[in-house]
Amino acid sequence: MTRDDIQAKIEYFRQNVEELEGLPQSSFDEFMSDPRNLKTAIYLLQTSVQVLIDLCGYSGARLGLPTPPTSRGYLEAIESRGFLPPGSADRFGPMFAFRNRVVHLYDRIDPAIVYALLTQERTDLVELFGRLLDLLEQA
Repeated sequence: MTRDDIQAKIEYFRQNVEELEGLPQSSFDEFMSDPRNLKTAIYLLQTSVQVLIDLCGYSGARLGLPTPPTSRGYLEAIESRGFLPPGSADRFGPMFAFRNRVVHLYDRIDPAIVYALLTQERTDLVELFGRLLDLLEQA
């Protein structure tokens, strides 16, 4: 992956967050009133998490860390080397699991979980993104 690839992913993430912020979030019923909201949120969350996974992989490679067998393993490896605060893998790992669920169990996505990610955990996505950007500057 080149620096241009990384920059494109960074911009893609930022655009996704902007679009997520534009979705109705005042109530679950309002969010679900238009089926496009759920589909849009799922896609934007999935691809945002994929950017985070890609940034973890790139950072890990730059730091000389071995490639882990799972995407959560990236968080664990980076955390174990002190580049993420203790508990980061447990805190952010469920977002990575959500992405896997969307990819493999796409027909069984709970709208309430999507809404919770959108309204309660989106800030975690942004926080991890910021931490990974800081790590990229160090690596």
